[in-house]
Amino acid sequence: MKSCIFELVVNILTYAIKNKDINFSQKDFKNVVYTEEFDNFDINEKISYGFEYLLKRGFLQLENSKSTFYEKYRLPETIKINTENYTKVFKELSKRIILMHEGKEVINDTYEVKDDYAEIIEAVDTVNLGFLSIEDKEELKITLSKILVSLNNSSTSKYSLLTILQLLKLKSSIKIDIQNKNSDFSANNIAFDYIKFNDESIILYFDKCSFKIDDIKSITNIESVDQLSLDEHIEKSLNNLKEYPIKKVEKIVKFLKSYEFVYSI
Repeated sequence: MKSCIFELVVNILTYAIKNKDINFSQKDFKNVVYTEEFDNFDINEKISYGFEYLLKRGFLQLENSKSTFYEKYRLPETIKINTENYTKVFKELSKRIILMHEGKEVINDTYEVKDDYAEIIEAVDTVNLGFLSIEDKEELKITLSKILVSLNNSSTSKYSLLTILQLLKLKSSIKIDIQNKNSDFSANNIAFDYIKFNDESIILYFDKCSFKIDDIKSITNIESVDQLSLDEHIEKSLNNLKEYPIKKVEKIVKFLKSYEFVYSI
């Protein structure tokens, strides 16, 4: 991909932030984008790539309902924005959000969107669809939360922003430790609610409290309050899923089996 892809992805997220209360399509975005900036050649393909990238990273949410021929997207409800309503400010914020996950060279040099997190995002979305019983849903939320916090992200930060976004969707009870430059925090048996981006800081909101953090790197530890191992939870979840139609659960079953006996938390 050409070097303009990172800037295009930033513009798409900026558009999502500016229009955070409405659904929009790829066509809606194309109608306002300055195509000269990104080279008109293969602009549709580039826009499609940008939307796919943001969707697979959890920065966009795909809406099921289609009011037109085009699929609609929106900023996830777990992401809140608290800054001045200026395009330049939104664009700088978009860059900061995206770069919390990976460098722009990865986005520019990748010919296909990496699927490192695609399966876990799909699994989280499946849990939230509504066909599972309350008990089975809660069990799966614990299982997926344990998988998420077991993932190795990078040498600079134990947890990626993408991991946090998925934990926000699961809302499973956790213990969290935070270390800012001038303060330390710790909380137990709390559930994520949403994340708010300010001009210079980030605030994590939970069901019982909230914490301001300097950066995602401020989060030093997250763990489930449940004492069973990940293997035990995967086994319980797989047994529960046997009660549902295969077509509805085959992808999440395959995903869980890929982690079976790999980790022990």
